[in-house]
Amino acid sequence: MRRCCRANFITLFHEERPRERRCYCYHVRVVHCVADIQISLRSLDPSFGLLFHDMLKDLNVDSTGTSIIMSILDAIVNFSGFIIGPLLKKYSYRQVALLGSFLSCSGLILTSRANSMLHIICTYSILVGLGTGLATTSSFVALNTFFNKKRGQAVGFSMAGTAFGMMLVPQMIHLLLNEYGFRGTTLIIGGWASHSIAGSCLLRPLEDRLPEQTHGVIDKKSDEEREDEALLRKGAVGRRESNGALWTNEQNMTVESSPPRISLVKKLKESLDLDLFKDFTYLIIILGCSLFYVAETNFKLMVPFFLSNIGMKKRDVAFCLSLTAFADIIARLLLPTLFDRVGWNKRMIFWIFGTTVGITRSVLAEQTERMLLMGMFTILGFLRGATLVNLNLSISEHVTLKKLPNAFGMFMVFKGFLVVIMSPLIGYIRDVSGSYRICIHVMTAVIMMATLIWTIELTYNAFRSRRLGIVKRLQMHISP
Repeated sequence: MRRCCRANFITLFHEERPRERRCYCYHVRVVHCVADIQISLRSLDPSFGLLFHDMLKDLNVDSTGTSIIMSILDAIVNFSGFIIGPLLKKYSYRQVALLGSFLSCSGLILTSRANSMLHIICTYSILVGLGTGLATTSSFVALNTFFNKKRGQAVGFSMAGTAFGMMLVPQMIHLLLNEYGFRGTTLIIGGWASHSIAGSCLLRPLEDRLPEQTHGVIDKKSDEEREDEALLRKGAVGRRESNGALWTNEQNMTVESSPPRISLVKKLKESLDLDLFKDFTYLIIILGCSLFYVAETNFKLMVPFFLSNIGMKKRDVAFCLSLTAFADIIARLLLPTLFDRVGWNKRMIFWIFGTTVGITRSVLAEQTERMLLMGMFTILGFLRGATLVNLNLSISEHVTLKKLPNAFGMFMVFKGFLVVIMSPLIGYIRDVSGSYRICIHVMTAVIMMATLIWTIELTYNAFRSRRLGIVKRLQMHISP
């Protein structure tokens, strides 16, 4: 298995973009940078209950309050989608990722001095949430810029860093809490998150280069022609694509020929790509992905409390979380290569594995035996890895690279609204029922809702395509 993963990792970076040719080392660096950002900022998510459990208990914060803290965090992460599209059109993804990484580190460090729920919301939910949204989204756009055919493998390798962090962080938090308590542990986690700053600095955008010598042929352009090209590039300063590259001459001519004053509505439409709302399939995709995200977020939050409620110690809870993350890593390293070679639709893969994740969680909720729970967590981790790798890819394969920043931003905003509405409701169900099992079954019902919506839409599109095909064939036979 180790040889297989290494071979896949090596062959992945020989892919070259049609417009840009980059060396093997640069592709490796891009994936490493994205993995560094992901592992630094997202690996703490499933360990929130483990880290904050005693602190929230001392502050008399119940399950509803805990859900509010996480709901605001997710809402800020997702509502950053309002600004991520315009930011990536004006600045490179390295600059946006650097800003987000700095905000996340600062928020975690300030959280170490928290003495109230409001303090935690201001520093952890708002600062960390905004920084994480900016950094992770810009890094995802960067990865889609450099890879096309093997995009699934690239995303899988980069996201494996997150799963690797999720495997290590619970154990690290367990040890640190015994030595330094909540404040010292949170301060160390803030230092851990600062690695994302280094990853963001190395995430250098694509830039236009002068033609290079190939096969011994020397570029015969005169110095004047080179100066003209330089002036054209200089005139495009501040106008960059989402991948950081300067606009082409045709794009500059289009801007120059446009009228000097454009209505505010048209500016907003062009800046935010609002025509995406006319795409019914895109709306159905983000609805299904958002519902799964709500269930995933609340499950990560409830798992440590669920395991503690059935009698597991912190050491066993940390081990279960690490075991899930290990299986997650295996899925993210192996399955994207298989899916890319087979050529399966990313949305279909997400649909199938997402449904199995919901069913497996409901089965897990009814278990109490320690060894059986560990086996269930291993299976669940593998299915979860296969699902999450294709979550964002379900959107990126449906839209063009030019519209990807705003398409992903709209998705973040939409799932942010659902998190704000549904997460406190799930927390309320937990407080009223007094059962974490019921909450897990409710999360499964949310996933099944997404499955039903997608099933109806896919069935409708299949019948519609079949009907159009029949009409087209009839027209061909009737026409002389």
